[in-house]
Amino acid sequence: MSESILREGSHQWRRELTEFVDGIRRPITELDDLSPLQDWQRRITGGVLIQFFEFLEESADEELFPQLADHPLAERLFLCISDEAGLHAARELVDENSEQVFCLLKEEWRAFLEAPDTADDEAFVHHYQFWSVWHQNVPETWDVPDLDPGFAYWIHEEGFALADQAGRGAQHLWQWDGEKMELADEMMTSWSS
Repeated sequence: MSESILREGSHQWRRELTEFVDGIRRPITELDDLSPLQDWQRRITGGVLIQFFEFLEESADEELFPQLADHPLAERLFLCISDEAGLHAARELVDENSEQVFCLLKEEWRAFLEAPDTADDEAFVHHYQFWSVWHQNVPETWDVPDLDPGFAYWIHEEGFALADQAGRGAQHLWQWDGEKMELADEMMTSWSS
């Protein structure tokens, strides 16, 4: 067996996460079986994931994020958390066979975090993460004009965490007319640290 690029703790944490997810994973819809809506969500998620990788290349350094000095990204697991459409986007952009990458459904990640005998790695010692998830729960507190009943509205939540106090996230409002997705309002909410 070749030597792992991941730190020993990260390697062990990945093994525990993999075993947990393998125990609960259900079959994922094949790419060709995604609905037209899911295919749009896949494309949008893919674009955001590419932007994240570009950000890593250009800006994820110790000067901007001093926390990375003690926990370099290359020695930690990259975790991609999404829905079925997003997992297909990730599979097109990352090598899932790499020990440095793990893609999982948001439900699988939530179950791992809620399980009593798992280590969540809140300090981001063993992993860093990107997420992209879609849902239709438009908060009543959002200041949006009356929503057109001719569209279905979707919230796209996306973001990343590189280390404790080093990340960003946003929620965007999209509208679906049955054929295409269009951005209705960008950054309805956002945060960064």
